[in-house]
Amino acid sequence: MDLSVSVDDRIRALTTALADAVPGSVVTLRGSRAAGTEDEFSDIDLRWGVGTIGDRALESLPSALGTIGTVESLRLDPDEERDRRLVFVRFTDWSLFERVDLEVAGGFGDRAPSWVRPWSPAESALMNAVAAVKAVGRGRGDVDGLLARGAARLGAPPPPGSVAERIDAVVEAAVRADPAQRALAARVRALVT
Repeated sequence: MDLSVSVDDRIRALTTALADAVPGSVVTLRGSRAAGTEDEFSDIDLRWGVGTIGDRALESLPSALGTIGTVESLRLDPDEERDRRLVFVRFTDWSLFERVDLEVAGGFGDRAPSWVRPWSPAESALMNAVAAVKAVGRGRGDVDGLLARGAARLGAPPPPGSVAERIDAVVEAAVRADPAQRALAARVRALVT
């Protein structure tokens, strides 16, 4: 992870890249960072208002994000709403805690962007493990529920043991389910140690 770039710099770069991708669009910070209550575990929540060209904005997203860094994962939430889409972005050299949760607000048609791939239950389970690490670090949150939901995504029962053992069990199950997730699994394990 590149520690020479601050989270504020990353947010500025994201805001600029999105605004440049769709002239006239509006990018706003949301969540704990907007409220000034962020901590070392906070992700980056943004809202991108794109007006009536939601489909075109979504289509432009990979190239816009590519101006900032290497995109490790770009996922579109499969739950669609008429006037918004939720996109999850992870950059290769950013902390797993710095995932970008991007709400794209605008008008959308019925077709998915060309970059959309099938939702990976293994990747989702690993992100549940990351959320569990955050909950432990913050001393609050539903660690048991997060790990149980992560295991359930993989068709596994809730894992037994200590929190570290349960996180490891979810990570192992995710790699067994989808060996392509090995690199992400290693990053999640590094958070625990």
